Amino acid sequence: MSEFFLELFSEEIPSSLQRNLRENLLDSFNKLFNEKFISHKKSSSYSTPNRLIIVFEGIQKQVVLRSEETKGPNINAPEVALEGFMRSNNISKKDLFKKITDKGEFYFFKTKSKKSLTYYVRLFSFN
Repeated sequence: MSEFFLELFSEEIPSSLQRNLRENLLDSFNKLFNEKFISHKKSSSYSTPNRLIIVFEGIQKQVVLRSEETKGPNINAPEVALEGFMRSNNISKKDLFKKITDKGEFYFFKTKSKKSLTYYVRLFSFN
């Protein structure tokens, strides 16, 4: 089992706000861990006037990453955009499929489910 420790430094946080901030931070990470199917035994949060801390104990060492659909460029986008999308995701054109959304028709690709060590799990995506 492993642990996850996150300590955030900040300007002075008024004592009246510390409890809500640490509870919100812990809730957000609990939600994220549930979405990524990362189980843990115990989670807790702490604060001081200049710090917020969360700790997750007993994190499993391996998780099953389920397949996900990743949205690419619009089908009318320039070929350069499609090539960049394929290169950044290390895929080829045969891995792509088209899908209609409320914003138009886009290229997508679907990742395969696989087992991964917890420390390799991508928690955030800034798309």
